[in-house]
Amino acid sequence: MPMLMYLSIGAVTASVWPPSGRNWLTRLLQTPASEDGSCYSGGRTLEAFSTLLTEKVQSDAHARVELLDTFASKFLGSADQAGLLAQTEEAVLTLTGEAQANGALYVRYMKKAVEKGAAWVDTELARLEKLASGASASGAKVQERSVWGRLDMLANNVYGGTQTGSVYVNGAPRQRAAFQRQSCYVLQRDVLLSSSTVREAITLSALLKLPQTMTREEKQARVDETLAELELEGCQNTLIGDDLIGIKGISGGQKRRVSVGIELVKEPGILFLDEPTSGLDSEMAVSLMTLLVRLARKGKTVVVTIHQPNSLITSKFDDFMLLADGRTVFSGAWSDALPFFGAAGYPCPAYTNPSDHFLSVLKEEGARDKLVAQHEALAAKDLETGDGNLTALPEALAVEGRSRSMLEQEEAAQESRPDAPFVRQVALLSQRMARMWVRNPVMLMSELAQYGFLAVFMGLMYLRLNHSTTTGLSDRLASLWFGLAILSFTPSYTAVTIWDKDRLLLRRESQQGMYSIPAWFLARTLTVTPMQIAQTTLFCCISYWMIGYIGRPGSFFVYVLVYNLFQLVSETIGMLCAMLTKNSTYAILVLTFVLLILLSFSGFLVSSIPVYFKWVGKMSYLTYAYTALVQNETQYLTLYTPEGAPVAASTLVPSQIQNGLSIAVNCVILACIYLGSRLLALLGLVVMSRFRFL
Repeated sequence: MPMLMYLSIGAVTASVWPPSGRNWLTRLLQTPASEDGSCYSGGRTLEAFSTLLTEKVQSDAHARVELLDTFASKFLGSADQAGLLAQTEEAVLTLTGEAQANGALYVRYMKKAVEKGAAWVDTELARLEKLASGASASGAKVQERSVWGRLDMLANNVYGGTQTGSVYVNGAPRQRAAFQRQSCYVLQRDVLLSSSTVREAITLSALLKLPQTMTREEKQARVDETLAELELEGCQNTLIGDDLIGIKGISGGQKRRVSVGIELVKEPGILFLDEPTSGLDSEMAVSLMTLLVRLARKGKTVVVTIHQPNSLITSKFDDFMLLADGRTVFSGAWSDALPFFGAAGYPCPAYTNPSDHFLSVLKEEGARDKLVAQHEALAAKDLETGDGNLTALPEALAVEGRSRSMLEQEEAAQESRPDAPFVRQVALLSQRMARMWVRNPVMLMSELAQYGFLAVFMGLMYLRLNHSTTTGLSDRLASLWFGLAILSFTPSYTAVTIWDKDRLLLRRESQQGMYSIPAWFLARTLTVTPMQIAQTTLFCCISYWMIGYIGRPGSFFVYVLVYNLFQLVSETIGMLCAMLTKNSTYAILVLTFVLLILLSFSGFLVSSIPVYFKWVGKMSYLTYAYTALVQNETQYLTLYTPEGAPVAASTLVPSQIQNGLSIAVNCVILACIYLGSRLLALLGLVVMSRFRFL
């Protein structure tokens, strides 16, 4: 499907500046003399020039670099070219701390300018303007050799599939970690936690992403600035919400702004947005694009993919790329798009939205191939003349850029690394997860009601068991096994359904460097485990006394302990099955298959387990839980024959249920299985994140 790509370039690289900047500087240089009498003629001294830089444009590093460019171009051909070049180069190098790559680039070009003359400067600056394919505010140019590719590839957000081509930054291969810290990617789908407020979502991002050298007050100030910039102050204390789970929240347009704010709070140089207007009405879409243009004019590079924008949106485009079937139909300034189509024989009719016209033309037979051929011909011509093509950058500059750019990227990565300590990450994530349970009473009450209902149902099934040898033991064995069946399916199914939402949020936030996978996993364990223990304990308290098991306090404690350990293992197994599949439906199928096999050979359903299935019983955590529960219930229980003779219940337990281990050993094995399964789940998450399979 054809796609429009909007590339907005603010004051970022070479001679691409805010329009007002160059006009002001030009007027300044054309002024015969300043108000204080300083001379602006060819004899102007470097001291006066430095004063001008300091006093007039001290807050705008890009304007200072531009002034150097204009200064050097204006005085090319003067008697003291060597001295002028040395002074210009020295002045440019003093700006490299602020203008970074721009400084080194201009030194190289100013040297050529002195050699080749002012006409070459004008030609080269025009070429550089066309070469600008995106940059951070510090001047990093994003170049992709051979194929532009998907936005996901540029934003380093590819999961699965095969990637071809290369992405270069300042002539050097992109360093993923460094580039990721200097850029951000807003997904087409808003992946937000519904139970957080707008302020809480952006604040968490600031606390985790911003350097620890910043104080909490400074981070809160950054959050306030972001809320004001995105016009979210009015809803900052409103829950984000989710209609699917009954939490009322903010509108779709506000959610999209929150997604932008979560990324914007770290002050990235480049913003990638995948179809940000999807799902928004025309008014919200225009409002959002106006916001993005405003960000671009403040010195950020904004790259947006968008489908069929209206004329109000297209009027805000700076640069434009049109793709069809993976091929580039047009790439260049938005103002050149209509002449390009007109030259190919497809002029845009009056009063027609250009984007609609472009897409309708691409549906005509033969039009697509014709336009692609025309674009490739123009690109080849630009390559020959060194005008406008990304690959036309001089190879020498690219080679120089490789070493310099890689160093700058690594330094920037170290400076901007969000180094929130592990303990701090766990604390913040635990707080957010606990708040999610509190603010989602429907989910909390449904879980409690589920366990309470099943406990009452089980209690009514086996209400007040008798002490006869005829049915007393068999009913106890059945009820204990039935309780395990309940606590094997219920928590594991819940884990599968919750993981679907957790996966998306974890993928987005961990990929953006907000926190580490182990920190999230530990926070989730610390938050969910108390809830699971409370639910299982409620189940045990109701079922134990309704059924009428042996009323010893120690036996009741062991009953609660074993069921809790068993439930925790079941929840982890559900999480493992969910991780191994991409869809909750498949996860439930796999989980059901696994649990049925484990339940079948726990010693209750089959009196004599075939030899080729004995290994299943040894591996099944149900075996150890069931044996412990049976031993706990029967070791002090006395049953009576129809004649009234007492019989120790432990002597009547079938041999296939007894594994020869004590209650304590069975509980230790259950605890080890739980810890091992949790570590396996953590290792799986780390590996999946590392190889982008989340």
